[in-house]
Amino acid sequence: MVPMSPPSRLRPYRKAASILAILLLVAVAAATVFGVRLLAESNRWVEHSQQVMRHLEASQSLLASTQAASRGYRLTSHPSLRGEFERLAPLALAAAQDLVGVTHDNPAQNARAAALLEQSAAQLARMRELVDIQDQEGPAAAIKAMRVEELIERMHDINGTSAAMRAEELRLLAGRRATNERNAALLLAFVLLSLAVSLATFWTLLVSLSRENTRNRRLEREARDALESLQHSQALTERLSAQRWALSEYTGMLQSAQNMDEAMELTSRTFERLLPHLGGQCYLSRASRDFLESRASFGQPAIASSDAFPPDDCWALRRGQPHHNQRAANVRCGHLEHGPSMAGLSTLCVPLSAHGETLGMLHASGPVDGGKDDNDAAIIELLGEQLAMAIANLRLRETLRQQSLRDPLTGLFNRRYFEESLRREMLRCERRRLPLSLLVLDIDHFKAFNDSMGHTAGDAVLAHVGRTVASLVRAEDMACRYGGEEFTIVMPEADAAGAVARAEAIRRAVSQATISHNGQTLGPVTVSIGVAAFPHDGVTPELLFEVADASLYRAKAEGRNRVLHATAG
Repeated sequence: MVPMSPPSRLRPYRKAASILAILLLVAVAAATVFGVRLLAESNRWVEHSQQVMRHLEASQSLLASTQAASRGYRLTSHPSLRGEFERLAPLALAAAQDLVGVTHDNPAQNARAAALLEQSAAQLARMRELVDIQDQEGPAAAIKAMRVEELIERMHDINGTSAAMRAEELRLLAGRRATNERNAALLLAFVLLSLAVSLATFWTLLVSLSRENTRNRRLEREARDALESLQHSQALTERLSAQRWALSEYTGMLQSAQNMDEAMELTSRTFERLLPHLGGQCYLSRASRDFLESRASFGQPAIASSDAFPPDDCWALRRGQPHHNQRAANVRCGHLEHGPSMAGLSTLCVPLSAHGETLGMLHASGPVDGGKDDNDAAIIELLGEQLAMAIANLRLRETLRQQSLRDPLTGLFNRRYFEESLRREMLRCERRRLPLSLLVLDIDHFKAFNDSMGHTAGDAVLAHVGRTVASLVRAEDMACRYGGEEFTIVMPEADAAGAVARAEAIRRAVSQATISHNGQTLGPVTVSIGVAAFPHDGVTPELLFEVADASLYRAKAEGRNRVLHATAG
């Protein structure tokens, strides 16, 4: 018979131990439930603080965006910025009102939110007042009515109130987290002291809480990173938007430029506005196309470039496409200064081409700026495209203007230009009480010469007389071919005696010259000249020309090859 083991000394205590174990389990369960509820409540308050901070950030961001739209509208008067202001202003005010609503449980924070709402409403009202003044009276009146110190002081008050709310919420958040950690520690101590069996459960709970806290911190970091990324993207978007507006404005104004100087000045201002961190020059080709000369400069270039150079000194002109040294293993163009190192520098040469013709080159340089280099290069290339088309149009316009004002055979001004300039110069001399003389010149016996020698010989005589007249007039005189074999010379600020002396010099030069055409000598060629002086011989362009023309016919009637003044006996 196997002997029985002695009863356990704990047997009398099993019931009590079981009851105690059950009680301890119930206590652990109750403590666990209480602890979980306490943690949930604490997390709810943490989420509430974060909600308040999110509303605060949204209110500040919308207010800043509204102020930026108002300031942009005052600076540019662009309708889209006015619309942006009208869209954002109600949102900013609504965000401030939402902040008052979410802080109703905290009287101190609620009072600060109400103050922030009042300050924001006042700031928005002032911005709307300035926008209305600009709409009604113009930008100058809005700028005059703007009290910068007042706006800055209000924004300072708004920022101060916002900072105080943010600091209070951070303090509450820290306190709630501290309370949460303290309760967790007490719960852990109670569970450890109450029952060893609950240790595993409580440990699992602590691990879970630890993981949750780690996840929250990770989410906070991700939220901060996302906010920073959003702010960077917003800044980049605003910059690109401003650049697009500036390029659009530049294109429109460039099309209205009247001459090359205006186009160069507009390009310089636009370049400095869009790319203030870069510098460079704009070059135009000479008529001979053997050299390029600098016509405009802008900003502070990182490396010097020659003021004039042959096309072969630039890789962009050789290849017919933009040359960026950062993409071409730092290949240096010949027009750049050769002393300094290219390390850390970015240069870009953009050929200015239109209609298959190279008109010039746009050069820019600056420090290497990471990802911005590609965006800067795109802007410079867009500027170059618009500028090339404008240069081509200006040159075409100037060519057409010259063709419309010049006689192609003699190179002198035509009748249209004569009539415009005579009236203009007579008005100017009348205002200044200065004399003006008019010469009307006609080639003697030209019709008979033309009929006998042929039209090509007649054209040679006309061209010769035109060159002679052009070589003997003053720089301020206007020599014109009036029509056929008749020429006119407007001589501002010249009296009758000086005009007669000039006419005699022209008459002698024409009569003494030898004209050769197709191997034969033409001539002799003589001219008759009539002279009239303002105001003595006429006070209107029509009368002055009529008197000079009558003097010309008198000279022809008296034997030709002579100069006759209107008042000569």
